[in-house]
Amino acid sequence: MQHGIPFQLLEIYVDPVGHSLSKDGQVCCVQPKFIEVLTLLAQEYPAVVPREKIIEQVWDGNLFVGEKALTNAIWHLRKTFKTLRSPAGEALLDDEQEIIETIRKSGYRLKAPPQPMSLVAQPERASESKKPIILASVFMLLFCVVGVILFSIEESPNYQATNVTDYPGRELFPSISPNEQFMAFAWRKIGSHSALYLKDLSQPDKPPVALTEGNKNASVSVWGDNRTLFFIEKSAGECAIKSLDIVTKTQSILSDCVSESTTTLTYSAEENWLGYIAKHSVSGNSQVTLLNLNDNSKTSLTCQLECQGSEPESLAITPDATHIAISRNLPNGHENLYLQDLTTGNETVLLAGLDDLRGIAWHPTNPYLVVSSIAHGARTAYRVALNGDVLGTLPISGLSYPSFSPTGKLYFHNWNVKTSIMRLDLNGKIASSPFPLLQSQISFRYPNYSSVLQRLIFVSNQSGFDEVWMSSLKGDQRVQLTSLGLQALHPAWSPNGQQVVFTTKSLQGNQLQLLDVVTKNVTEVKTTFEYHGKPTWSQDGKYIYVSDGKDVFKIAASGDSEPVKVSSGSVAVEHQGALYVYKSDVREMWLVDVAKGEEVLLFDRAKLASSVSWSISGSGLYYLSVQNGDFRISYFDFERKAHKDIIRVPERSFSRSRGLAFIAEKQWLLFTGYEVPQVDIKRIEM
Repeated sequence: MQHGIPFQLLEIYVDPVGHSLSKDGQVCCVQPKFIEVLTLLAQEYPAVVPREKIIEQVWDGNLFVGEKALTNAIWHLRKTFKTLRSPAGEALLDDEQEIIETIRKSGYRLKAPPQPMSLVAQPERASESKKPIILASVFMLLFCVVGVILFSIEESPNYQATNVTDYPGRELFPSISPNEQFMAFAWRKIGSHSALYLKDLSQPDKPPVALTEGNKNASVSVWGDNRTLFFIEKSAGECAIKSLDIVTKTQSILSDCVSESTTTLTYSAEENWLGYIAKHSVSGNSQVTLLNLNDNSKTSLTCQLECQGSEPESLAITPDATHIAISRNLPNGHENLYLQDLTTGNETVLLAGLDDLRGIAWHPTNPYLVVSSIAHGARTAYRVALNGDVLGTLPISGLSYPSFSPTGKLYFHNWNVKTSIMRLDLNGKIASSPFPLLQSQISFRYPNYSSVLQRLIFVSNQSGFDEVWMSSLKGDQRVQLTSLGLQALHPAWSPNGQQVVFTTKSLQGNQLQLLDVVTKNVTEVKTTFEYHGKPTWSQDGKYIYVSDGKDVFKIAASGDSEPVKVSSGSVAVEHQGALYVYKSDVREMWLVDVAKGEEVLLFDRAKLASSVSWSISGSGLYYLSVQNGDFRISYFDFERKAHKDIIRVPERSFSRSRGLAFIAEKQWLLFTGYEVPQVDIKRIEM
């Protein structure tokens, strides 16, 4: 079908040039991008059109924008078709009668054939009767064009960020009092714990006042009234929700909370509710809990969508207290955002397939929330409507943990800390601190080294996406190995240096990938797993070890056999004929004899920073350790069965979840490190 030619879908007339859909005199204008999507589906009918192809043609291959915008476009098109096809005053048609079909893990296709409209000229005698229709069409076209222009103007406001703090260290989690005189925030000074501070916004030059002190870490806070703060405080695996009188500084414990989860609190002034994440038993799942501060009763919210194996992370009650936004981390590694009706418990999906959220906040008077998320190593925020429409991106890099004032000013902490590949020399006569091997204005992560090729591989966002790159051990001679436009994680060299195994994340899920270094061809290793952990190689290069989140499997690199379970666990590394398996759920490191089916415990109560933060040497195991803000690089000696610390480093010097690599011939440790963490609080007018 020719581009730009009007066509008919069932009884709906589609005008690509006029950006409109109509039926029986009822006309609906839609955005140009929506029409482009619909036209592409019509041109490809009856084939399934992959999401990637639609994004490539409609959004010029911009996956970050396109992934969310395409979902939004499909939703709007379906809604428009339902509106036009349903008689006035009657309920909308069921989903089964939708014209656009979603093909799981693939793309979309039309369920009915498009019929191009005839371009043959009508007889002259009919021209007079057509004039009112033509005139109405012209006015409707002008209306659509004006609407699109207004939409475009609304999409690009001139946001200007103003500094609110510029103290040394990290100022985090701003929260504004109801009268907008004070801002509470967490301040983590260099080398110390995070404490809660109060800044008088009416006297911006006045130093902030400490509200908490001691060896515990205060984080996010919300205001109950102009004198009362609610905040979260953590220490050594413990988590407490507290109230604080800012005048007397007296505190009281309201509830416990989940220490392992990302910090989140939400408060409703409408109902006097405090929302947080609680774990009700040692083995129980985390649950969203509402504490009624009027009578101290607690209500646990039930999960309705994608609950199995998921964990809640971010919360935000709407200003009218009718709904709550909840994000959940799913077993496949994605994070979805849901809207739950607090009366019925019904849930709808607002956003799907996100990498990692960094805070959500409702506008106090307008029906949208601001969502901050990480994608390809960068933090970006955007406005999302109640129906899931992405209203626009906020053009401020690093916007994290947004918080609105009552009059609609948006406060946030600005996190623009780049990651680097750091090197620690274990062979030096004089102990030295780690220093950068790869460092620039872009981010480098997940180092892995091939002694055969003497080449380093890593993940970088230099191209705009998290791709696999290769360089010399000096950090030069960089070569981009993949161009998938996805998020690559955990690359690992094969023993012969000819292949690289890694994982990717996309809206379709979490994939295990195999890269041929010479041809740069990438092949997906098919499994039935929703999630793939950090992959590693067998020493002969024939097999890949990978976890589905619960168990470790051995998979033929050729892909010609089914995965075979070898043990429970999160990550496995084969070294000198032995298989080392870390089991993160019980914090234990095991030595597994696969042939005999025997397992020997190496050590328990592990202080590993994460399941991927360790590497085997000939006689022991190096690992990254984090305990209550204390960051160290440590070592476990196999023969002596003893732990020792190699070096203590400043807080946030390394990433807990982006790997550790030991290079035997150099006696180096490589890991992902952060720049000196300077984070300030900023404000923009919305």
